[in-house]
Amino acid sequence: MFKNILVPLDGSPASLRALDLATEFSMRDGSRLSLLYVIVPPPMCNTKDYIDEMTKVGNSVLEVASFKCDGCGLKARPILKVVDENRTSTANEIVKEAVEGRYDCVVIGSRGYSGEMGILMGSVAISAAISMPCTTIIVR
Repeated sequence: MFKNILVPLDGSPASLRALDLATEFSMRDGSRLSLLYVIVPPPMCNTKDYIDEMTKVGNSVLEVASFKCDGCGLKARPILKVVDENRTSTANEIVKEAVEGRYDCVVIGSRGYSGEMGILMGSVAISAAISMPCTTIIVR
């Protein structure tokens, strides 16, 4: 069904559930998996120390996700994207990678919030899904 799947990760339980679903697709269909961790420094915080620390976190998240894929007999391509400027967002960088990498599916985790209207999806997942040029699956 899908030949090239992108899984944006942030280390949250929802993103790891998205990885689980993507690995199921990959095992069934022989899809290629790419794992993406995006670092966008917040405004006024574009310091080398911040980027270095977040790079360590991103590499750790990608290492855990790659290990999960290895355990399923899959080889995933980890991508750590560090954005030097504050004029973009994580969602924009996910969409940019989806376009440039010509993915036919993005499996992304949502972050749940409880409220009077029920549970709403996280802003990164929604923002990315709205602009995504391919099938997008948001995993709760």
